[in-house]
Amino acid sequence: MDPILQQAQENTKEAFAMLRQSRAVTAWDLQGADVHLVGSLACGLYYDSRDIDLHVYTDPFDMSAGFAAMGMIASQKGFKGLTCTNLLDAPDACVEWHAQFEDAQKRLWTLDIIHILRGSRYEGYFERQAQAIKNMLTDDTRAAILHIKKTLPPQPHIGGIWVYAAVLRDGVRTPEEFSAWYAKQDKNQILHWPESK
Repeated sequence: MDPILQQAQENTKEAFAMLRQSRAVTAWDLQGADVHLVGSLACGLYYDSRDIDLHVYTDPFDMSAGFAAMGMIASQKGFKGLTCTNLLDAPDACVEWHAQFEDAQKRLWTLDIIHILRGSRYEGYFERQAQAIKNMLTDDTRAAILHIKKTLPPQPHIGGIWVYAAVLRDGVRTPEEFSAWYAKQDKNQILHWPESK
């Protein structure tokens, strides 16, 4: 097996182990939330970002449920810190929770948990996006994406969605091709691709 693909598999197992360690899904389940894995882990394209993305929904929207869930998460082994941003009055219509955990190797992980208002602009959007990307993948494109991800510098951060669009939409296959492609993109836009209906 390609060493990069093998490493991606091992790293993915570590990411799911960290998700279990945080008890994030259980914590939100106990609040009656609908919990969805999104981002690279949901797409099967996780490499080594040590970043896990969850979108959660409650009916009705309840801030106290978020504090209760995050309180449980904060009591778990390895917990290091937590931030909360209220964006309910912004177009995103959500509350962002960012929890940091340390694993046994002293590496820092971030859980990005976005509590989204039902009926808002982004309800279900990134879940549908992840599924659309998964549906487009082939062995060739998965390998190309993971090879490119391995070469990305930690700073400035380049979101995985840029890599997915480059490879799956525009035929990019190598890190060199990606660098040239990315240099031509408008970095001020939020890349909504593929279109979510």
